[in-house]
Amino acid sequence: MKKILLIGQPNVGKSSLLNALTNAKVIISNYPGTTVDITSGKAVINGKEFLFVDTPGAYSLSPSSEEEKITDGMILEGDYDFVIQIVDSTALERSFIMTLQLIELGLPMIVALNFWEDAEKREISINRSLLETILGVPVVRINPVKGKVEELKNKLDDAKTSYYSFFYDDHIEFMISEVLKKMDYKGKASKRGIAVKLLEGDPVALERFCFSELEDIKARFIKEHPNVNKDIMITRAGYASLLAKRVERIDSRGFHLSWLDNLIINSTVAGLLFTLLIFSGIFLSLLYLGGWFQDFLGGYFDSLLNVLNPWLQSQNYFTQLLVENALIGLSAGISVAVPYIGIFYIILALLEDSGVLTRFIVVLDKLMRKIGLPGKSVIPIMLGFGCTVPAIRSTRILSDFRDRLKVAVLYMTVPCSSRSGIIFGVVGHYAGVSYAIGIYVVSFFLFIITAKLLNVAISQKEAFLIEELPPYRKPLLKNIMVKAWIRMADFVYIVLPLLIIGGMLYGIVSYYNLVDVVVKPFSFLTKGWLNLPGKAIIPLIYGFLQKDLVPAMLANALGTSNFSKAMNNFQLFTFGLASTFQMPCIIAFFMLIKEFKLWRALIIEFLTFAYGMIVAGGLSKVMRLFF
Repeated sequence: MKKILLIGQPNVGKSSLLNALTNAKVIISNYPGTTVDITSGKAVINGKEFLFVDTPGAYSLSPSSEEEKITDGMILEGDYDFVIQIVDSTALERSFIMTLQLIELGLPMIVALNFWEDAEKREISINRSLLETILGVPVVRINPVKGKVEELKNKLDDAKTSYYSFFYDDHIEFMISEVLKKMDYKGKASKRGIAVKLLEGDPVALERFCFSELEDIKARFIKEHPNVNKDIMITRAGYASLLAKRVERIDSRGFHLSWLDNLIINSTVAGLLFTLLIFSGIFLSLLYLGGWFQDFLGGYFDSLLNVLNPWLQSQNYFTQLLVENALIGLSAGISVAVPYIGIFYIILALLEDSGVLTRFIVVLDKLMRKIGLPGKSVIPIMLGFGCTVPAIRSTRILSDFRDRLKVAVLYMTVPCSSRSGIIFGVVGHYAGVSYAIGIYVVSFFLFIITAKLLNVAISQKEAFLIEELPPYRKPLLKNIMVKAWIRMADFVYIVLPLLIIGGMLYGIVSYYNLVDVVVKPFSFLTKGWLNLPGKAIIPLIYGFLQKDLVPAMLANALGTSNFSKAMNNFQLFTFGLASTFQMPCIIAFFMLIKEFKLWRALIIEFLTFAYGMIVAGGLSKVMRLFF
């Protein structure tokens, strides 16, 4: 079986290509020693078995982020047969920088041109046969979104090492030759390519192949090249530009921002309307579609419980408690959490594939800078609406550690998809839509207030967002569902069993009359401050383990999944606030430890919990004064 690495920039279509090649039969795993997800899949093509590995998106193989370091490391490890570089046909010059790095490393490769239809619409014509002749490697056109990958499949046995070569100035070439003499390297990549990476200061190459005389070699030419890394990059970029000019022809009119993009990006009013439109679409979809699915699934499980009731009555009390609580937990998890989380991921995939998400991020950039956050922080914050765990990891794109820390604290005010399930499934469904809207309004203002406070406590360096606007595309339903399922899979395979186990544990606690042991010490918080039933502390505690467990454990604690029977609207609203503005779950906590060290993670957990409880209880008491 041949192992193939899929290499390319972010949003260039690597994941779509992987799904097209493997018919979406992929697995997700962590790269050893990290929390970075690596997706891979097997396929039998033309009678031969292949393993395709989707590497993290990288703009070049001179890594400046954790994800790029992972990609660089996978390439230098050499545990593969060849690479496929997915190239953006609308941005050849930028893509060719990575192409030249792969060539310099002497790797067998295939170049796959994606988005070539978009290039044609922009009146960019690419001489593919000339590019193939110049590079000496197969160059194919793909459209994985539409399943057009046959040309690539037929070339999988033709991957070659390029014979294209390029050189630096005499001083750098002499430095390369000196490094080659001193360096001890045996591996898949060429020694020259490794030597260049060492001179560039590539952190992965330095960690693995550095030798004591390297700095001495660089010091001898410090006068001619005080920043040899920059000079190498400029030279390579120049060759990439020349190569692009040889093989592409661009209409003299060039590419201009469309009237729609110009309107929503450069007009404050239009940008605000665009933002409200996106948020409203997400909100209404979750409210009405999620609500319909919740009623449907809830009714199904009620019928199931009625069918099982005669059998349960014939069992002993302990068995009844175990089975009933397990089913209540599973029922609440599927009927409350699944509809909202699943719909959110479908919407997120739709926004991504259509090109709208990038524009949404660019529009929000102005807001971020006004409240003292770097423009790029909008990317991890937007990811926080999906899941806090990868969102914490994605703060690595921010160059300043203080900015990363501020964003990590702000996740307390950003409802992830699991917390949105609580807001819609518990509060919106049983207290009413106005209460659910109220939580999001509070979340918005609390986000701004907290960001302002953090900006006073932790100063910020000025930073700007640089984001490419992909063309608008018509998303395909199959690709959207595949993306949504990949993100939803962990919930189905991990969280649902936890819901059953959690329900059974609560049954055991109830059987041995231990509920009061847990409830009484927190009565000052639940009954005294939040004005909630004492048992509400149980789902709040379980929320630390996994936010998806909250609705199910609330059902177990109250003895019903019809929450309006046990709490009034104000209590449901307060419970929603307390569940939303709370410390991150335990998985996010471990991610905080990994990214910010244990003591900072503990401070964030404690402060966010205290802050969230103060806000939830305070707002509840204020509302009761006026309503």
